[in-house]
Amino acid sequence: MKTELIGKSPAFSRLMNAARMVAATDVSVLLLGEPGSGKSSLARDIHTASPRRKDRFLEFACTGAPEGDLAACVAGMEAQRATLYLSEVSELATNDQARLLNLLARQDSAARSAQLRIIAGSTRDLNALVQEGRFRRDLYQRLCVVPLEVAPLRERVLDIPLLTEHFMVLAASRHGLDAPSLKAGAERLLRRYHWPGNLRELGNLCERLVILLPGAEIGPENLPREVRRGDVSAETAPGFELPPQGIDLNSLEAELIRQALSLAGGNKSRAARLLGLTRDTLLYRLQKHLIPG
Repeated sequence: MKTELIGKSPAFSRLMNAARMVAATDVSVLLLGEPGSGKSSLARDIHTASPRRKDRFLEFACTGAPEGDLAACVAGMEAQRATLYLSEVSELATNDQARLLNLLARQDSAARSAQLRIIAGSTRDLNALVQEGRFRRDLYQRLCVVPLEVAPLRERVLDIPLLTEHFMVLAASRHGLDAPSLKAGAERLLRRYHWPGNLRELGNLCERLVILLPGAEIGPENLPREVRRGDVSAETAPGFELPPQGIDLNSLEAELIRQALSLAGGNKSRAARLLGLTRDTLLYRLQKHLIPG
């Protein structure tokens, strides 16, 4: 699968293997992940690797979209085969949810192959919104034929050097400048940082370094203060000191998972967010610690 997404971490490899299999089909796909994690790029890559690669690809931003805009967008695409990516589908107005459901139902009942393939992306937990009555259950079931969770950058530490080089080369080419290089100390700080803005934040930082320090060696002193300090939440989070007698890390992790599940009322997606994990990572650790799920 040819892709603009780059990485070699286990989380990234699992995602791309699943995306490759999904691309060969025509089913609806739901991409879940934090803002800036690459959902839009993944949607485009799925389309590019699919039998629809020569057909249109259109992205519709659901956040703040006036009611009726989705209907107008779909009406312009129904006459030809296309892929429609719905960015932040959780933000669709109630009437637009009904219109989208009606479209998918019509396609299901058609004898011919569906003209429109839907790929939806969401930062928010759609299943939780369904439980709260804020998103249609029948629409969720149609969109979530195959859910793919895009890991945040903090869970792809092995990918950060590759991504940094990639973004710097792109920015250098775009601005006609020489790409900087990273000193070991700067690379360590990039690996340690929490990256709340994910790929978008890393890409912006790389472009800034290319513009301000073309061809230079980037050291820790050249990085933003929040990166030098490490995790951006460190200023507000209480510190943890390792007791002199040490700790049992596995037991501590298991206990934190149990507490997160309790606080989340058993909702695994919410518990994962409390722990700063993806849902898939939490499920793996539940199995690892033999915690009933």
